[in-house]
Amino acid sequence: MPQGSKILIVEDEMIISMEIKQKLRGMGYEVVGQAITGESAILKAGEKNPDLVLMDIRLKGEMDGITAAKRIIELYDLPIIFLTAHSDKATLERAIAVSPSGYLLKPFKERELMTNIEMSLHKHRIKKKVREEIHPETISELGKKIATLSLPAIVLSKSGIIEEINQKAADIAGFIKQELIGKPASVFFTSQKTNEIPDPSVSSDTEMILPDQVAVRKKDGSIIPVTLTSGFVFQGSEKTPYSLMLLETGDDTEDGSILVGPDIIRHLVALTTTLRLPAFVIDKGMMLAGYNPMFAELAKKAGISQYMLNRPLYETPRFSFFGDLQDMQEMFRGGETERRIRKYTFGEVIKFIEFTRIPLKKDGVTTHIATIMDDVTNERHALFEAEKFKKEYADLYAALEHIRGISSEMRIPIQDLLLKISDRDSLDQGYIFEMTERISDLIAKLDTAWIHYAELKDQMSKDEKS
Repeated sequence: MPQGSKILIVEDEMIISMEIKQKLRGMGYEVVGQAITGESAILKAGEKNPDLVLMDIRLKGEMDGITAAKRIIELYDLPIIFLTAHSDKATLERAIAVSPSGYLLKPFKERELMTNIEMSLHKHRIKKKVREEIHPETISELGKKIATLSLPAIVLSKSGIIEEINQKAADIAGFIKQELIGKPASVFFTSQKTNEIPDPSVSSDTEMILPDQVAVRKKDGSIIPVTLTSGFVFQGSEKTPYSLMLLETGDDTEDGSILVGPDIIRHLVALTTTLRLPAFVIDKGMMLAGYNPMFAELAKKAGISQYMLNRPLYETPRFSFFGDLQDMQEMFRGGETERRIRKYTFGEVIKFIEFTRIPLKKDGVTTHIATIMDDVTNERHALFEAEKFKKEYADLYAALEHIRGISSEMRIPIQDLLLKISDRDSLDQGYIFEMTERISDLIAKLDTAWIHYAELKDQMSKDEKS
């Protein structure tokens, strides 16, 4: 019986997705998420860290399941089982090229599903174990950490030796990572100006490469320009930290500028900057086409680096802090302006942020979506307080009405008793006892009602002072 393996379901038919979810739970698996588009599948794979992904091939949106599966494998090395009602040769060939762990044709039986899942998980565990035995350096904590980065990354020692490199960085130069680990940085890095005449005033043993002049030396001898973003790897306070380099090729930086795109994007960014409202604009490829400094600051607080803002949003797990990508993709199809307030809790502080999403259109077709964020916490609190006072006054009024009702009810037996006394009617003991009991009950109710009224009034006084 399965022991709670975590599974992500990617299926654009929600009824089918819920059926699969119910079956998986019945088998003992934990369903950590459901997605209906390829982009949201990549995002949730990074956020939820599942053990396995069940992926429908035909999905809503621009990206199909095969493309999403390929990216998930590249980014997170997760086993994928394709679910599809289509078994045509072209689809099958594309699916096989991704090297999935399994392939199930709909409709399938529970036993088939469980067998495929367990076999896929087992094969994946064996593959990882073999890989670690062949390349023991991948067992190191540092190797594991940079292997999970979605960006090309290289770690250099204080003496300029390549201590670690992930395969994404090695791929830029056409190497496998084992060919580069332990080699000097000069094997991998070079200058974009290798053919320039050297400066005679500078020693031939010394070469200084400025950040905008760095290139990667490919295995075939050619070079490719890159931009470096630098960080550190600390391994205890006593050891000298290593240098962490993130690489960005020209293809990665096309949309990196804050003021990229049509004039309307520039104007929107400028306007929201003046108004001090965080804002960003995305294109249909789920890339940031523009954003202002306030948004950049918020992204930094959410743990999203400047470098990650140049990547597709579905490859940036923490971007869900700013909205659901599936909702944004729906907006590209619907083309309607949307306003939504989200509640955030930061320790003991509660914030309410209003997101206004505006479709930017060309020839009637939505090409970009602008999102403007506004902190409406004070307004929400004011509205809450207004509703609270409204309720308190309503309760106070109801308490007074209750007192008035008891007073009216009390008037009847008292008037009846006074009438009999004024007419000098004889009052038997039974009547006196009944009237006494009735009036006593009403007095007790009146006392209780007055106490409740006083409590409400005291509470209102405290609220007004606070």
